[in-house]
Amino acid sequence: MARIRLCPACGAARKVTSLHAWMPNGTILEKSNPEHRMVFIESDSLRDTFEGIERIIGISIEPIIVESQRRSTFESVNIELPAPVRALTRWTGTGPIARYIATIGRLNGLGDIQLVDFRRRRGKDDYIILRIREPYSLPHFCGNFAGAMEAVDGREVSITYEEKAPGEYELTARISSHAVEFKERLQRKKPHFKQGEIELERCPVCGGPKILSRYAWRLERGVIENRDSKRRMVFMGTATQEAIVDELIKELGDSIVQAAIEAQRELVASGFFSSDEIKEVPDFREQFAYRGLGNLREIELEADHMHFRLENPCLHFMVVGLVQGLYERAFGVRSKVEWEITEDGDLLVDVRSTG
Repeated sequence: MARIRLCPACGAARKVTSLHAWMPNGTILEKSNPEHRMVFIESDSLRDTFEGIERIIGISIEPIIVESQRRSTFESVNIELPAPVRALTRWTGTGPIARYIATIGRLNGLGDIQLVDFRRRRGKDDYIILRIREPYSLPHFCGNFAGAMEAVDGREVSITYEEKAPGEYELTARISSHAVEFKERLQRKKPHFKQGEIELERCPVCGGPKILSRYAWRLERGVIENRDSKRRMVFMGTATQEAIVDELIKELGDSIVQAAIEAQRELVASGFFSSDEIKEVPDFREQFAYRGLGNLREIELEADHMHFRLENPCLHFMVVGLVQGLYERAFGVRSKVEWEITEDGDLLVDVRSTG
């Protein structure tokens, strides 16, 4: 396992805090690519939301998740690794590719990733096999694996997987002799963020948000864990998740958005978060900011109504469901929700009790 240094003061992975910028407007951006927005969110929330969508609509969305993640990872690796480094890696063997995937996975909380076997003779029978324990989301990781391999190796891949034990999977990437030629790239939306004045308290050693000290990097497992609640966290790009929903809408219609909101609402209302997490407005605003979900500008909370306005929002379907679920959890009621994206990009959410 490649050596990953943790900050001696806050315990966060030094590479994570050096590569990402927590902005005063509630966003997390990659320093090397400021158009690539990141979030730091509960992996169970992400996985269970997409599983909830499948349950509600009655069909598998795994192929759409894999394809969207593949394109996103391909583009990110192309930007993060300079062309000379990619060219060198293509001739130094599979080991560096596997170590790169494993290190990035451990840093971001994707799971424990190990190289099992490979054949690399620049022919049509080449393959690489990885084993992952405790994957944050198997479909997302399949896309991560495929996109990283295609960007570094320069050839198309197909991914298959087999469960070897509970929570442990073996993934095989079969590499073709065809060069990667994507006719359709991931359609990233160029961000236009409003300014903000959020001041997160910083770690005096690594400069990352001091609140990251609440999380433990379990490097041997590739897991980031909340020290108190034990909820698992993951760093990931927002473009992929938004692209997944966009593709689902194209395939299945606008009802997918409501299904996504409902899946998140069910998860949160069932007790995924403590009801105390909505009681203190300043802390609630900080929770959104250090996760990179946006700048909470307005929140009005009463027993029969909740109003919420978020600048620089992302993952709208998850945020709307989160807000509705937290409201229902706090007051023990059912509700209806109305939401919109304003002309200047704010997310407005109104939740009202239905008794």
